[in-house]
Parts: sequence; C-alpha cells; structure tokens
Amino acid sequence: MSYGAVVSERRRSSVMEEDEEDSRPLLDDDDDNDVKVDMTEVPHITRLEPVHIPDDILKTVACAVFMGCGSLATAFSIALVHERMPDYDPLPDVILDHVNYKEWGLRVSEYLIVTNIVLAAVTVLLHHHRMVVFRRVFIILGLLYFYRSVTMYITALPKPDVNYHCAPKLNHTITFSELMSRVLLIAAGGGLSLSGDQVYCGDYIFSGHTMVLLMSFFVIREYSPRTKKFVLFHMLSLTITVAGIVMLLLSRGHYSIDCVVSYWITSRVWWSYHTLANNEHLKLQGSHNHMDNIWWWWLLIWAESNVPCQLPKRYSLPAPASVQRAVTSRWRLWRYGDRGDRGRQRLVDTV
Repeated sequence: MSYGAVVSERRRSSVMEEDEEDSRPLLDDDDDNDVKVDMTEVPHITRLEPVHIPDDILKTVACAVFMGCGSLATAFSIALVHERMPDYDPLPDVILDHVNYKEWGLRVSEYLIVTNIVLAAVTVLLHHHRMVVFRRVFIILGLLYFYRSVTMYITALPKPDVNYHCAPKLNHTITFSELMSRVLLIAAGGGLSLSGDQVYCGDYIFSGHTMVLLMSFFVIREYSPRTKKFVLFHMLSLTITVAGIVMLLLSRGHYSIDCVVSYWITSRVWWSYHTLANNEHLKLQGSHNHMDNIWWWWLLIWAESNVPCQLPKRYSLPAPASVQRAVTSRWRLWRYGDRGDRGRQRLVDTV
C-alpha cells in the first residue's frame, strides 16, 4: 500500500469518528444520568386564572359606620377643644411669617378639596371592585379621624389667623345639650367653612384639609389606570393637592407643622394598609411579620379576608349588566359606526 493511500485512510477514519461524536446526544440515554431543570414561574409571563372577589356589601357598610364614628369623634374633639384654645398671638412659623396673608385662600383651598373629592369618587365608582376600594377608603379615613381627634385635643394651639371669626367661649362648663348642638353643626358642615357654619376653632394638629386632599390624590393614583394617557389625570390631581395646601397656608388656616404632620400620618397609614393588603404573607401572624403589631391589623384582616390578590385594573359602570351592555353597544356604534357590524359579519362568514 502506498503512502498516499495510508494517509487518506487515516483521514477517512478520523472524519467518521467526528461524525459519531456530533451525532451523540448532549445527555446520555441512561436514566441514572438524567438531568431535570426546574424553571421558576415568571410573574409577567405566567397566565393567571381569573379570581372572584366578592363585594361584601355588609362589610362595606360596617366600614362606613367605622368612618362615621371617627368623624363624630373628631367633631366631639373640636367642640371641646374650642373652649381650651389659648387666647394669645399666633405661634412663630417659618413659612407663615414669610408669606403674604390672603384671606380668600381658605375658600379657594376648599373649592379645590371639593374638586379633588369628586375626581376621586368618580374613580372609585368606575372601578370594577368599587366595594373593596370603598372599604379601604372608609377604614383609612376612620383611622385618620380617630388619630386627629386625639392629637387636636391633647395639644391646643392658638389660631394662626387672627382675622378668622370664632364663636365666643362659654362662661361655664359646657352642658351635654350644648355639646351635642355643636357636634351636629360641625358634622353637618363637613369640617369646611364654605357654608359659614364652621365657627368653632382649635382643630389644628393635624390638618384635615391636607388629609382629605392627600387621600383624594392617593385614591386617584392607586385606582385609576397607570398608563401614559392617565398621567395628565394624575398630575392634575397632584397639582390640585399642592395648590390646595399652598392656599391653606396663604390664608393661615393652619400652621405649617399641621400640614407636615398630616402628610406624614396620611401617607404612612395609606402605604402601610396597601402593603399589607397586597401581600399575602403579611396577612399571617408569625416571627416573620412585625406588621401584625399594628393595632388595626386585625381590622384589615377582617376587611380583606375575601380579597386574595392585588386588585386588577378593571373598570365598569356602576349599573346593572343590561344597562352596561346597552351603553357599551351605543358607545361602539358612536365610536366605530357600522365598521364594527361589518367586521363582525366578516368574522361570521369566515367561520
């Protein structure tokens, strides 16, 4: 055999060996050497089954009663602290002392409050799980009202606006009938001076105006769609909130510390509640969960017992299903004309 034939034979054998290695599987067929790879579920690609979240109307009514009790506690506190309010000059305030006083600022602030409340109410009413949202708002407002009834009573401050008219104090210990008359008048006015009936002073720490403005903004930001189209809606509510607080300070309706404390308490209660509500492991007692030391944790567990997940961004009209279908049909007819009917007809013909 010649030298060239030997070399070609060796090359042919090496090529055959390489082909056998290429055709060999990456994992052997032997069961003992099998490798199993567990893929964790990725939240954004895992398809979730629809979860039924009941309305629990009775719970919502009970939460509304809880909020009403907190509001009454605040009214009682204002009626009592009015008699304890000091009659001396306003306290030094680094912001109020450096801005020009605007008497009309309080009225503008309250108009902005009403506007923000209406926007927040519409947002909740259009949410598909509006009963759950109402429950959360009622509980948080109830907690804030109870906190406010305590803080304003234990620390009485002189009024920051010397031009604001307050009802004269009594020369005797207030009677039960006088107390109830004040409470009813305060509750009927909703804490606003637009009606002219808010003549009892001393409700300063912390600011109820700031609390309501912030609550309205938090509701709109949390429960309206978080899309680019709604960024302007969120910014509008935030602008109303900031402008309302600025107008409140320009009118000297509150001290600056009242607004700062109001922001701190309102935001922390809101964020704490929603953090607990959106995390199932924080609804369980144990050494892992220090949030169960919050005194209203049990109230949240009761209110959220039938809400197993974070509320989806779904919206519907607060009306019976037949009315919703009729409105939807008319909207599509107005929006798309007969194009929707032709599209549906083409789909039927194709099928």
